[in-house]
Amino acid sequence: MIMEVLGHSSIRVTMDICTFLRLDSQRSAFDRVGDALKGDGNGPDGDDGPAGVLVAV
Repeated sequence: MIMEVLGHSSIRVTMDICTFLRLDSQRSAFDRVGDALKGDGNGPDGDDGPAGVLVAV
């Protein structure tokens, strides 16, 4: 359904994009955990929240 909505020519295109976005989101989450564990001085006020990217499940 996502492939059709986005107008991709094949499911492979959709999966490649969604996989890339998911990996990027995971990297961002790991970076945040690392920053929290290092205690870099950025408290919750410095949190911009999730990136807001489409992630295939």
